[in-house]
Amino acid sequence: MKALTPEYSRADRKIGVIHFGLGAFHRGHQAVYCDDALRSGVGEWSIYGISPRSARVTDALRKQDFMYTVNEREGERQNPRVIGSILDGSLYDLGNAPLSQAILSPELKLITITVTEKAYQAGIQSDSMPNRLLDILQLRFSRGLAAPVLISCDNLPANGQFLQRVLLASAHQRDLDSDFQQWLANISTPNSMVDRIVPAITPSAIEEFEREFGFCDESLISTEPFRQWVVEPHAGDRLLADIGIEISPQVEEYEALKLRLFNGAHSTTAYFSQLSGIEYVYQAIALPKWSGFIARLQEQLANSFVAPSSVDVAKYCAQARARIGNSAVAHRSAQIAMDGSAKLPQRLFLAMNALHQAGQPRERIAFAISLWIGFLQSGLSVTDPLAAELLDRARVEESNRAVRQVMQTPGLQAPINEGEWPVIAGYLDQVRKFGPLAVAENL
Repeated sequence: MKALTPEYSRADRKIGVIHFGLGAFHRGHQAVYCDDALRSGVGEWSIYGISPRSARVTDALRKQDFMYTVNEREGERQNPRVIGSILDGSLYDLGNAPLSQAILSPELKLITITVTEKAYQAGIQSDSMPNRLLDILQLRFSRGLAAPVLISCDNLPANGQFLQRVLLASAHQRDLDSDFQQWLANISTPNSMVDRIVPAITPSAIEEFEREFGFCDESLISTEPFRQWVVEPHAGDRLLADIGIEISPQVEEYEALKLRLFNGAHSTTAYFSQLSGIEYVYQAIALPKWSGFIARLQEQLANSFVAPSSVDVAKYCAQARARIGNSAVAHRSAQIAMDGSAKLPQRLFLAMNALHQAGQPRERIAFAISLWIGFLQSGLSVTDPLAAELLDRARVEESNRAVRQVMQTPGLQAPINEGEWPVIAGYLDQVRKFGPLAVAENL
């Protein structure tokens, strides 16, 4: 069996999209939608990819003319497909002629972003994502070119509004031209929600793929069949609808649905796995007692927001558990456990606070948060933008003090209502005494 090759010519294509962050998620998600568009012949959707820090990804892609395979896997089924939508890419350098040409392309209609939650920092640092994006926009403004639509594809509530605030704040701090700032304020930055499991690829996965299909792809992406992209209505949204992106005024509801019922369950399973010595989250969700707890956790999380009117929440929750349990897409719990301080506010903290205010049950969420704090105390490797501060605050014996200090960490967003801290501390004590699975079984 051979992978499909692009069903279109890549010659003489023009850049229609610039993307910040050429990581696995972009290559397994947005680039696939653009590839769909190019296959359908609905316009110029070729991508110029910017790697924020390292040339490793672009160097590997360049060896393959920026083509690579996305292999959709579920159980024993595999569906490989060569993606040709990325035409070029590089580190960020405005002196790089191909990048400058892409920025000034009349066909440029979209700039998309996947740089993780922690990269959205306003300020004057020249190498920050917001300031690099401002430099790109200034270049187009100076040439009288139309503003592209800016779409954040990161897991942030109201991510488009947040991106606009960060850009405006950075422009103000840099004291940029007032006409440019007015132009900037009118750029479309619609909120969006993206979803697909795209784990980091391993050398063994590349070797397995070569044995199965007869060719080596050093830039291979392995992912699940499921993918979703929802963007709120804005000028020019018909172009997005043409390539399979759902246009909906309920993006915030879709964000909450995904962040709480899928990502919240995913993160909770990752911390449970780390504390239980389980390498992959699919191994954890295969445990009936843990899967049952996650279903009950989702029930409480679902009470913390209003779901999109067209979604069957029970079916969505079951699908989320099945996705986490897809053994063909081996997602390491250590990878999902990264950056908890940036992820959990949206995934668990806001839900806890909403249920606290409404006086509704929330003990399962408290337990989930206790697993994160237990992870900080465990001595396991912690990758987090606030790691040094969190570890120092968490590693005390008395649980009430540990929870209080973690929740008071400077920079931690959406801190949980103080009335919930003793409950979290109580579960932290129980986890130490009985283990996480035994505690979960009784919740």
